[in-house]
Amino acid sequence: MTKKKPHISYIVSLCGIMSAIALVMMFFLSMIPAFEYISPAVSGICLWVVSERLGAKYGIMSYIAVGLLCLFISPNYEASLMFIFLLGWYPTVRQYFMKLPHAVLRWAVKLAVYAAAAIACYWVLINLLGMKQLLEDMGELGEYGQWILLGMGAVAFVLYDVFLWLFKPFYDGVIKPKISRMMK
Repeated sequence: MTKKKPHISYIVSLCGIMSAIALVMMFFLSMIPAFEYISPAVSGICLWVVSERLGAKYGIMSYIAVGLLCLFISPNYEASLMFIFLLGWYPTVRQYFMKLPHAVLRWAVKLAVYAAAAIACYWVLINLLGMKQLLEDMGELGEYGQWILLGMGAVAFVLYDVFLWLFKPFYDGVIKPKISRMMK
């Protein structure tokens, strides 16, 4: 049985709805300090739904649209850049990392991607956007504050990756049938 290609109205509506939900979450949740990193993670999951239903191409296109828009309307640049540099696109391309043959290699690549993205994000925040207070806030942790923060972020990233792995069966069993019924 061949899979029927979705109609363009289905593609546009699903991409639009999920992108709008992701953008609203980036706007409202990033204003609450406790949700500064949760909002980009949840927004990335919304865009993962697009890639899961329609393919990675549509997930990446939705990510680009939300990423550009959140730069202009989100009040929190740190959350916006975390979405752009890592948490927005990672759920969509995670499937390609999962094809690596060994678990140790998979995790090494994932953590290297996280480290590169986090370092690039904070380099942009500090050097291009002039948010030097980020370094000053780490002063109480001493000279190793940046490394401690990077390590804590790595732990959070691993938890996020595990959540994505656990979320897939829930999505397949609960959310996907509801989306299918609503989008007929």
